[in-house]
Amino acid sequence: MLRAIKASFYRGGTSKGLFFRASDLAPFPQSMRNEILLSAMGSPDPDGRQIDGMGGGISSLSKAVVLSTPGEAVSEMSRGPEYSFPDGVDWVDDVSRASSERSGWDVVYRFAQVGVRDFVVDWSSTCGNLVAAVAQYAVDEGLVQKRIEASIQGQTPPERFPFATRILAADSGKIIHATTVVCTPGSLESGRLRWYVSNFGGASISGVPSTSSPVEIENPLQGNMLPTGRVLDAIPMEGKSIPCTIVDAGLPSIFIPSSAVFSVPEWFLSHPADLDADPRFRARAEELRYAASRLSPALSSIFSTSTPKICVIGSPASYRTTSGEELRSNQMDCVIRAVSVGNFHRTVPATMVSALAVASVLPGSVVWDACQASVLPQEKNMSFRSITVGQPAGLSKATVALDIHGQPKSINYVRTARRLFQGEVLVKA
Repeated sequence: MLRAIKASFYRGGTSKGLFFRASDLAPFPQSMRNEILLSAMGSPDPDGRQIDGMGGGISSLSKAVVLSTPGEAVSEMSRGPEYSFPDGVDWVDDVSRASSERSGWDVVYRFAQVGVRDFVVDWSSTCGNLVAAVAQYAVDEGLVQKRIEASIQGQTPPERFPFATRILAADSGKIIHATTVVCTPGSLESGRLRWYVSNFGGASISGVPSTSSPVEIENPLQGNMLPTGRVLDAIPMEGKSIPCTIVDAGLPSIFIPSSAVFSVPEWFLSHPADLDADPRFRARAEELRYAASRLSPALSSIFSTSTPKICVIGSPASYRTTSGEELRSNQMDCVIRAVSVGNFHRTVPATMVSALAVASVLPGSVVWDACQASVLPQEKNMSFRSITVGQPAGLSKATVALDIHGQPKSINYVRTARRLFQGEVLVKA
């Protein structure tokens, strides 16, 4: 027997995930919500294909999102703590705080990494790629209808215009701004104009074959971005000290030089499928990820299958992308291979490229050293610095905004998104 639950399926950047409204999952205790997500995605699947669900057999394609307006998820909490949604901060549903025009938010973004082979649903992290889809969902579902109307009050509605959705990441309490191109069909729905996000435009990102309307994302950098308090750390292993830099720009990322994983330099530029097929590389990366997380009590406390992530980095090099394109070393500032949930990814997670941008302006970091040949020395009066990263699917770019002291204050990057289906997902009753 199957049960239908309202859901949508989105691509955001190079990730895909099932999207739910909090109100549609609120009647279920949290343990049952986890089972709903596992059933919907086809997990666990010992063969790693998620053949019996919506998942794509890899962590970037096995994600779920729960979206709500401020206060929407509170109603079921009175039934007992087992009905509460996972939150990293306890004020995500503070309606009064959310209503502030200067520091408030429009939607609450709860993210779940759904295991592929394992019976695991991890709510402790986030996904920067899916932020683009969150912004589109907020418009598609009418969650920001009033703010859109307020932004054009007294004007004739233009056919297309930019609109910034304020997204609160429930795991960290960070408020991310994602600007989409909003359109109106010119017709009334229940006496009101209904807005939607344009899916037509010239924006392209590596790993997605089509172009679309851009989603411009501004991710503020708050608090201590160095979990260990140091720009450069050393991982003690096998009688050696392996250099690493750990940066938290939304999700902790551990950067290590390519020589720490690959004894033969050419192996570093191999196709991700070949790297995944060699258990030595995955085991080495996981060993380093675990050892690096022991360098800080804060990292140790949040260690899970998806947090922190690890990134292998090297100096610019010429290589062939997964789509067969030839890239030259002078097109990039560094080359990376991102590892997430045990797999070498074909693209770079948005949270990781954000951390790369931050680390690129920190003298002495592993990223700074890898980029030294291509990145100009930092000047005191610079307000922005950009980094172009070579990853298996192509090139990715992020820009870090600097304050008057030359310190990172926010990350800016562009993604695209598309709704793939809307309706109901069937799960085992």
